[in-house]
Amino acid sequence: MPDRGLRAIEGLAPSPFDAGPLEIAGRWVQVTFEVDRDAAMRWMPADVTRPVPCYGRLLAVDGASGGRPMRFAALALGGRFRMMPRNVLVEAVTADGAALPALAGPARAGDVRMDAESDGLAIAITTAEGVLAEARLPAPYAIEPAMLRWDGWVVYAPNNGGTALAEALVEVRATAARLSKGALFAPGPAADRSSPWRQLRSLLPISACAVEGVLRVGPAAVSAQVLMG
Repeated sequence: MPDRGLRAIEGLAPSPFDAGPLEIAGRWVQVTFEVDRDAAMRWMPADVTRPVPCYGRLLAVDGASGGRPMRFAALALGGRFRMMPRNVLVEAVTADGAALPALAGPARAGDVRMDAESDGLAIAITTAEGVLAEARLPAPYAIEPAMLRWDGWVVYAPNNGGTALAEALVEVRATAARLSKGALFAPGPAADRSSPWRQLRSLLPISACAVEGVLRVGPAAVSAQVLMG
């Protein structure tokens, strides 16, 4: 039997809940990295199974939605839900600490900065306590956007008085994409030992990309149960 997560989901649905969709025009970074198996199991819901190896993902976005600036970061685990590969939301960082449309679930207040460096791109995720996490994409090089794969997200929604897992699919209309090898993702001083941003730190980089265009997530929906027989 495949390993299933250990995280209880009751109470993780945000209130109010906004199913989205969330559509952002701008740029975003996705970093994929191997994480500790035990840590992954702690932060993964019980209805989701783990891949081999266990991996995490960072999505950092700098753009505009509905004509308003929007910057956020979302930490996720890779998993399988209803047999499909999905990004499982662990925690987001948003400007006001409110949950995002479509990417619904735990969130905290902070800021996300993306800065070009001489040899690549640097991302800093900060809260009032300081730097929560950092990422760096060294020497990114141009690729065809169609080379990239975008998994949907598993998020948390209210359902019949409780919390249920919901799926939010991803649509990308990219105008440019770059790939980087050997990307760094690391916790900062503001991530203490209990923080998912430290527990799910990168053990080994897998892939990283920087994309420009339009990113659409959601709407988030709870799948109806299908009775057999």
